[in-house]
Amino acid sequence: MSFFVTGPTMIAAVSSLVLSILAISLAAPTGHTSLSNAFDQSISLTKATLQNVHTFITNYKEVNIGSPSFEDYSLMMRSLPNCQMSYRQWLEMQDEERLQQSWRDLQVFWIHVDMQRIHEIGQDEGSALADAMEGISLDLRDLISQLNREISALNSTSPEPQDLTLPNNVLNPGHVWHSKLQGYIIFRDLETYLNKVIRDFTLLKTKY
Repeated sequence: MSFFVTGPTMIAAVSSLVLSILAISLAAPTGHTSLSNAFDQSISLTKATLQNVHTFITNYKEVNIGSPSFEDYSLMMRSLPNCQMSYRQWLEMQDEERLQQSWRDLQVFWIHVDMQRIHEIGQDEGSALADAMEGISLDLRDLISQLNREISALNSTSPEPQDLTLPNNVLNPGHVWHSKLQGYIIFRDLETYLNKVIRDFTLLKTKY
């Protein structure tokens, strides 16, 4: 029987996510790796995460949407970061701004991924898709921690976490199909955003 996690269980899950985000935010920089090497590591980590997301979304669409070739860019979620940015705006950003924006936005994607994982478990407790989502969630946590260290290395301060309260239609979709479409949108936009993050790290590596 399909069901969604609600009530105290959902509140506990969200509280756990917020506490984890705060732990990442407070993580102290470690080691004395040069920024160039740090950006190299970030590029590798982001590319690996991107590959995992790319492989996952094809499988997700086949299992949950019914077609691995399904695409619909008219579907949007306002609670996700904006993946669109003009080239001029991108060039004019300061180094710290690039890292801080990615730091904030990836946290938003991270909590969406974990909420989708919870929904998937609710629909199928032994779901292989949920296991794959957990792996992507861990990748995002590692990337957020790496960004935090690089922001500190640039003598900048990690911004305060944004309000991570998700809309009720994300926490509790009214229909199983809505939840499946939300999953598609989340991972589709995450794939697009990770390409931007790789571009950011590649540019920063050339400067340090």
